[in-house]
Amino acid sequence: MTVISVGINAQTRRDPRGMALAGAYGLMSRGYFCIDYNPANLAIHDRYKSYRSLGGLNFGFSNNFLSLSEYQKYNGKNFEADNGKLKNEFLTNLPKNGWRIFSDFHFSLPLINYSSVNKAITSDIIVIGDLGLPRGLIYFLFDGNPLDRELDLDFSEETLAIAQWAYSFAIPVKNFNVGLSLKYLMGGAFFGLDPDSSYGSITTSFESGINGNGHYLFEQKIGGHGFGIDIGVNTEKINGFRFGVSITNLFANINFGKETVITRMIDAEKILPWDGKFYQVDFEIDSASFEKFFAGAGYDEIFKSENTTIENHNNMSIRYPSLVRFSVSKDIQEESVLAIDFVAGFEDRLFSFGSWKFCAGVETTHFPHTPLRIGVAFGGKDHRSLNFGSGYHRGFFHFDWALGFTHSIFIKSSKGLEFSVNLFTTRLWKIK
Repeated sequence: MTVISVGINAQTRRDPRGMALAGAYGLMSRGYFCIDYNPANLAIHDRYKSYRSLGGLNFGFSNNFLSLSEYQKYNGKNFEADNGKLKNEFLTNLPKNGWRIFSDFHFSLPLINYSSVNKAITSDIIVIGDLGLPRGLIYFLFDGNPLDRELDLDFSEETLAIAQWAYSFAIPVKNFNVGLSLKYLMGGAFFGLDPDSSYGSITTSFESGINGNGHYLFEQKIGGHGFGIDIGVNTEKINGFRFGVSITNLFANINFGKETVITRMIDAEKILPWDGKFYQVDFEIDSASFEKFFAGAGYDEIFKSENTTIENHNNMSIRYPSLVRFSVSKDIQEESVLAIDFVAGFEDRLFSFGSWKFCAGVETTHFPHTPLRIGVAFGGKDHRSLNFGSGYHRGFFHFDWALGFTHSIFIKSSKGLEFSVNLFTTRLWKIK
């Protein structure tokens, strides 16, 4: 039995209000929207007693290299003109971890997401993808293999689909509120290269020609189980200030290879390549040069490769996203609130970030039927972002939307886009 551990860290649940505030949502979220941010917010009694989802859709798409302005700069141009000036600039600007493309999709199941007073039940489908090309391969494609320089071929390709259910509650304790979420995580599917076991490089020199080696392990699984915990604390308002701290997805793992509803409905061996097994590729380049070929060396002596199907791979464990969040909010006017969050991630993988992220957002309800929100964020995976949004609230019916630009606070230099819409109903407290 093989046990493989991989990890991701991301803000998995999202909604338009949180997106418009650029993630400064640790104290602004209410009802079932606070799950994955701070479950203690369920004990904050605003004007609504309950929230129920009618449906929501959130998606994001970004890359770490090309913005709109850079695309216009390079597209259709002659890279070899002026002694390759534009090509050299293109290659110099490549990120160290290669050209990455990130995507995520979050669908809030209709009617199932519900909160009343200090309790909530939530259910979501989440798909996260992280694909790209290593820097060394792009160098090789655009500029060949330079002398005496190692070109990395460390591919990192991953796609994860999960369903998340949670039961959450919060309890007031003197001047504090304490909240807890108990989560069941059902793994839908995982496809990708194991970054801890996949690597490769090539080096070219006059003396020894081309040398290189690589080892890549492709993993795939359908169906898995896991559990996690969210813990949160917040304070009552103190001179217009409120403070909070939370840890999401504590001790959370998804163990793939277990029987679920998905595995009973789908035969993995029929729909997955290599009968659903793991696949390993190894290669070695041993001093490839014209001199060696002319000396009579065979192709198989210089370029060696081995492909292996791994059958004994029953279990695969994936660490689920975990974040620590410190939050503060301040009533800056009777109808406006400023919110600030400091979020810590622990691993640079998928949508995680092994650093701090600063989020700040402002919401005004001066126009009660059309709230206005704007937020900025610095650090984390996107480095900086600008978000904004609004909605239409009439009676018990609420519609919210948000739009965000990643890697920049300016549209032209943005390298990605995120969008969110949500429909939900509310119920007011009864007047006694």
